[in-house]
Amino acid sequence: MKLGFIFIGLSIFSSILYGSTLFVIWTHQHLLNKGMTSSCYITPLFILAYSFLMLFVKYINFDSLYCSIYMVFALYLGYLLYAFLTALIIIIIQVFISLPPTFGIALLYGSPTIICIYGVINALITKVIRIKLKFPGYKGKTTILHLSDIHLGPIHQKSSVERIVKETKELNPDIVVITGDMADGILKVRPEWLRPFDELTIPILYVTGNHEEMNPKQDMIEAVELTKIKYIGDHGKYKFKGINFIGEDFGNDLSICLANVEQEEGVPNVLLYHVPKLRPEELTKYNIFLFLAGHTHGGQLFPLHILAYYANACFSGLYSDEENKHHVFVSEGVNNNSPPMRVGCSRVFGLITIEGD
Repeated sequence: MKLGFIFIGLSIFSSILYGSTLFVIWTHQHLLNKGMTSSCYITPLFILAYSFLMLFVKYINFDSLYCSIYMVFALYLGYLLYAFLTALIIIIIQVFISLPPTFGIALLYGSPTIICIYGVINALITKVIRIKLKFPGYKGKTTILHLSDIHLGPIHQKSSVERIVKETKELNPDIVVITGDMADGILKVRPEWLRPFDELTIPILYVTGNHEEMNPKQDMIEAVELTKIKYIGDHGKYKFKGINFIGEDFGNDLSICLANVEQEEGVPNVLLYHVPKLRPEELTKYNIFLFLAGHTHGGQLFPLHILAYYANACFSGLYSDEENKHHVFVSEGVNNNSPPMRVGCSRVFGLITIEGD
């Protein structure tokens, strides 16, 4: 059954990759008033061969070569998205006016190149979102640094964690929480990549996301447990400075896991779960004050925002109920899945302070 799903998934992905590349080539030929040749149909097959070469290299354990191939392919996927959209816009324009061939070709290849260069640069710029929330009866003041979607793997490794730790020290939070997707697919996360987190003298809590399912999950948890990071994803709880942190792994049924959460007087309950499945109005019945999630990447590459928006109960940023008593914060994530670029969203560090009313 699992192999069947993998085969279907690869078939769909290959078809989309081939068709999108072919459409860009067809648009190129159309702008030059030339027909499609046999080489036009063969060229996308080299792209497909490259993608399967990446899988082959991974499974014979050439990790450094795999990372290089993965990076090039990831950049191509980002480029192809905007080349396809540009080609589509050109064809629509051509219905009404005839573009000069030179201008059309420059537009077809120049626009996605500029967008991708911007996306790569934008993905490196950190946006700190500062939020203050009040909880009745809470006697402390605690600042939580919320990180999500670190995606360690072929593109992001130890140097990325070193940068995260450096930025964390500058923000000086009381506690760090990581809401899943520490991993980025089938390349196993090595404990040495996580070692820089040991430099932090504050608690670091962690739950898994959907990408840990491929890593595989148990290997990811074992790598985390060799560091100072505390894994609390299996219905775990961690009390810190009068706040009750509740951790659930990706795939857990929240309606069952949260059914018996009690509300202590003056103690905020904070839920850590990767996917933003619940809206603020739903948190009342579970006694959850704040729900921290990630997963959406803020859409990562516009216009994929539309899909991410409708696929999740909450999309990006802070959501509160009408009485301002229950909140959901969805991080757009630290790093990226596949294309190392962001268009229409940001690399986000959420700095959330909870204090008494």
